[in-house]
Amino acid sequence: MEIELRQLSLENNDAEYNMLQDIGANENGFTNEVNGMSFEQYKEWLVQENNYSNSQNLPDNYIPQTTYFLYVDNVPVGIARIRHYSAEFLEKQGVGNFGYGIAKSQRGKGYGNALFIRVLEKCKILGYKKIKSFVHIDNVASNKVFVNNGAILLEVFGGTKNVYETVIDNGEESMNSNF
Repeated sequence: MEIELRQLSLENNDAEYNMLQDIGANENGFTNEVNGMSFEQYKEWLVQENNYSNSQNLPDNYIPQTTYFLYVDNVPVGIARIRHYSAEFLEKQGVGNFGYGIAKSQRGKGYGNALFIRVLEKCKILGYKKIKSFVHIDNVASNKVFVNNGAILLEVFGGTKNVYETVIDNGEESMNSNF
């Protein structure tokens, strides 16, 4: 099984679009603007997300972020967005350094763990030493992903989200290496 995290490309097409239709518009705090969009709107969204990754045409108070797709045997199964740096004003709103979603038809296969590990690798490249994540308390699968991959529960935010911190070090020993 080949598992790979690839940065969004303007060349992304039907496969990624269809996968994004299998993730709700707002599931557990992850916003998927593409759910319900026409294919033409999706192509415009790709341009927008590519611009955001390059710090172009950012809305006010918006942090550059890069969007990635998780592929298993060249089939897209998930998406992640990583902010290029932390922002205290976002943390005060219960927003962390990255967010992700796995297509409903692909859940329960361990892809959340695979995505998490690869996101940490990208965060390290961006210069993160640690990441802070806000995971809905009732999102059992994501809470397991964070705990299984070495995240430490710091607190509960607003009675609705677990706040995790994950230290990114030079070794892989603290991360699940099943994928």
